[in-house]
Amino acid sequence: MTQTPTQQRQHDRYLVRISCELTISGQTLHAEMKNLSTGGAAIVVTQPLTVGEVVTVSFFLTQDGIEDAKRQPFEGAASIRWLKPAGDRMHEAGLQFLSPSKQQRELVGDFLRQTA
Repeated sequence: MTQTPTQQRQHDRYLVRISCELTISGQTLHAEMKNLSTGGAAIVVTQPLTVGEVVTVSFFLTQDGIEDAKRQPFEGAASIRWLKPAGDRMHEAGLQFLSPSKQQRELVGDFLRQTA
């Protein structure tokens, strides 16, 4: 993981490589997370998505691809905020976490602090 935030925003985003799943209308899509903050993430996915669509996102916070058995997975609602092409048949999307719990914000925040 890179130590430098990718941009100055309300929530600093940090470069990551984390596998994640999106659930949309009962269908599960696999994606790769490129950056993460306590407020959202950017992902790369093979299927096109729709701006404004609400999805369930779930992922394990990993260190060098290894899951920490003490950490529970993150699972919560997110809104698709933006989309752009990302190479051959790939799509990049920005997710904004919707009303994450205090525990979810702490889970992501602790992970980012420990790996930064």
